Amino acid sequence: MITNFENITGEMTEDEKKLVPIIIRGFTAYGKDNPIKAPEIIKRLKLKGYKISEPRLRKIVNFIRAESILPLIATSKGYFVSYDREVVAEQIKSLEERADSISHSAQGLRKFLNQKTQ
Repeated sequence: MITNFENITGEMTEDEKKLVPIIIRGFTAYGKDNPIKAPEIIKRLKLKGYKISEPRLRKIVNFIRAESILPLIATSKGYFVSYDREVVAEQIKSLEERADSISHSAQGLRKFLNQKTQ
């Protein structure tokens, strides 16, 4: 759970856990040449009677990756599965760069606080 985002980053619910295999099966139909964007995933799940938000979809995506279930890639074009080592390595680099960027922002705010409390 992430502070200030508790309502959308909490632990996966039982209903969301039941969605994991359905979402995994859905992702396997998409490769680098035909990615799928989150709004389309949400729309398709809704047509099947499932209600999920984009932040909760990202929570499931994070679970799929963190548990090494599927090599799920995300780009500005959408999500897709790739078993290409180079593509997976690029995704790892992207995730690490995003984490570094967030860490850098936190450091800047920490510096701001330290300057204002002296």
